[in-house]
Amino acid sequence: MSDKLEFLEAALATGERELHYLLAGEIEEAEKLAKDRGRLLEMAWQCADPDSIGLLRDKLHKLKNLQGQLTVEARRLHADLKTDLQRAKQENQRLSGYRTTVRPNPAVRRYLDKAG
Repeated sequence: MSDKLEFLEAALATGERELHYLLAGEIEEAEKLAKDRGRLLEMAWQCADPDSIGLLRDKLHKLKNLQGQLTVEARRLHADLKTDLQRAKQENQRLSGYRTTVRPNPAVRRYLDKAG
Protein backbone atom coordinates (compact mmCIF):
# COMPACT_ATOMS: atom_id res chain seq x y z
CA MET A 1 0.00 0.00 0.00
CA SER A 2 1.35 3.45 -0.83
CA ASP A 3 2.19 6.06 1.74
CA LYS A 4 -0.74 8.18 0.63
CA LEU A 5 -3.17 5.32 1.27
CA GLU A 6 -1.60 4.63 4.65
CA PHE A 7 -1.98 8.27 5.65
CA LEU A 8 -5.60 8.31 4.49
CA GLU A 9 -6.34 5.06 6.34
CA ALA A 10 -4.77 6.50 9.50
CA ALA A 11 -6.79 9.71 9.06
CA LEU A 12 -9.96 7.65 8.68
CA ALA A 13 -9.23 5.68 11.86
CA THR A 14 -8.39 8.90 13.71
CA GLY A 15 -11.64 10.47 12.51
CA GLU A 16 -13.65 7.50 13.77
CA ARG A 17 -11.99 7.81 17.19
CA GLU A 18 -12.71 11.54 17.10
CA LEU A 19 -16.39 10.84 16.43
CA HIS A 20 -16.44 8.38 19.33
CA TYR A 21 -15.01 11.03 21.67
CA LEU A 22 -17.49 13.63 20.42
CA LEU A 23 -20.38 11.26 21.08
CA ALA A 24 -19.00 10.66 24.57
CA GLY A 25 -18.77 14.42 25.15
CA GLU A 26 -14.99 14.51 25.54
CA ILE A 27 -14.33 17.64 23.53
CA GLU A 28 -10.65 18.11 24.43
CA GLU A 29 -9.67 14.63 23.23
CA ALA A 30 -11.73 15.10 20.06
CA GLU A 31 -9.92 18.38 19.39
CA LYS A 32 -6.51 16.69 19.68
CA LEU A 33 -7.61 13.95 17.30
CA ALA A 34 -8.98 16.52 14.84
CA LYS A 35 -5.57 18.18 14.72
CA ASP A 36 -3.90 14.80 14.20
CA ARG A 37 -6.36 13.98 11.43
CA GLY A 38 -5.62 17.29 9.72
CA ARG A 39 -1.88 16.62 9.96
CA LEU A 40 -2.32 13.15 8.43
CA LEU A 41 -4.39 14.57 5.57
CA GLU A 42 -1.72 17.19 4.88
CA MET A 43 0.92 14.45 4.78
CA ALA A 44 -1.26 12.43 2.39
CA TRP A 45 -1.58 15.38 0.02
CA GLN A 46 2.18 15.92 0.01
CA CYS A 47 2.91 12.36 -1.14
CA ALA A 48 3.26 12.15 -4.90
CA ASP A 49 1.89 8.72 -5.82
CA PRO A 50 -0.24 8.47 -9.00
CA ASP A 51 -0.99 4.76 -8.47
CA SER A 52 -4.25 3.30 -7.18
CA ILE A 53 -6.52 6.26 -7.93
CA GLY A 54 -9.62 4.14 -7.29
CA LEU A 55 -8.52 3.26 -3.78
CA LEU A 56 -7.71 6.89 -3.07
CA ARG A 57 -11.15 7.93 -4.28
CA ASP A 58 -12.84 5.37 -2.02
CA LYS A 59 -10.83 6.52 1.00
CA LEU A 60 -11.63 10.15 0.25
CA HIS A 61 -15.36 9.34 -0.01
CA LYS A 62 -15.20 7.60 3.37
CA LEU A 63 -13.39 10.60 4.83
CA LYS A 64 -16.02 12.94 3.36
CA ASN A 65 -18.83 10.91 4.93
CA LEU A 66 -17.01 10.80 8.25
CA GLN A 67 -16.50 14.58 8.12
CA GLY A 68 -20.25 14.95 7.61
CA GLN A 69 -20.94 12.84 10.70
CA LEU A 70 -18.42 14.85 12.72
CA THR A 71 -20.01 18.10 11.61
CA VAL A 72 -23.51 16.92 12.53
CA GLU A 73 -22.34 15.82 15.97
CA ALA A 74 -20.44 19.07 16.57
CA ARG A 75 -23.53 21.09 15.60
CA ARG A 76 -25.66 19.02 17.97
CA LEU A 77 -23.21 19.64 20.81
CA HIS A 78 -23.16 23.34 19.97
CA ALA A 79 -26.96 23.50 20.05
CA ASP A 80 -27.02 21.67 23.41
CA LEU A 81 -24.51 24.11 24.84
CA LYS A 82 -26.50 27.06 23.53
CA THR A 83 -29.73 25.83 25.14
CA ASP A 84 -27.91 25.16 28.42
CA LEU A 85 -26.51 28.70 28.42
CA GLN A 86 -29.93 30.18 27.63
CA ARG A 87 -31.49 28.13 30.42
CA ALA A 88 -28.82 29.30 32.87
CA LYS A 89 -29.36 32.92 31.82
CA GLN A 90 -33.12 32.64 32.33
CA GLU A 91 -32.60 31.02 35.72
CA ASN A 92 -30.21 33.80 36.71
CA GLN A 93 -32.75 36.44 35.66
CA ARG A 94 -35.49 34.65 37.58
CA LEU A 95 -33.41 34.42 40.73
CA SER A 96 -32.24 38.04 40.49
CA GLY A 97 -35.88 39.10 40.91
CA TYR A 98 -35.78 37.71 44.44
CA ARG A 99 -32.66 39.68 45.35
CA THR A 100 -34.51 42.56 47.04
CA THR A 101 -36.77 40.31 49.07
CA VAL A 102 -33.99 38.02 50.22
CA ARG A 103 -31.52 40.77 51.15
CA PRO A 104 -31.97 41.45 54.88
CA ASN A 105 -32.51 44.98 56.13
CA PRO A 106 -29.71 46.00 58.48
CA ALA A 107 -30.62 46.75 62.09
CA VAL A 108 -28.56 49.93 61.90
CA ARG A 109 -28.85 52.12 58.86
CA ARG A 110 -25.73 52.71 56.83
CA TYR A 111 -26.41 56.42 56.45
CA LEU A 112 -26.92 58.74 59.39
CA ASP A 113 -29.62 61.34 59.29
CA LYS A 114 -28.04 64.75 59.94
CA ALA A 115 -31.32 66.27 61.01
CA GLY A 116 -31.53 64.25 63.97
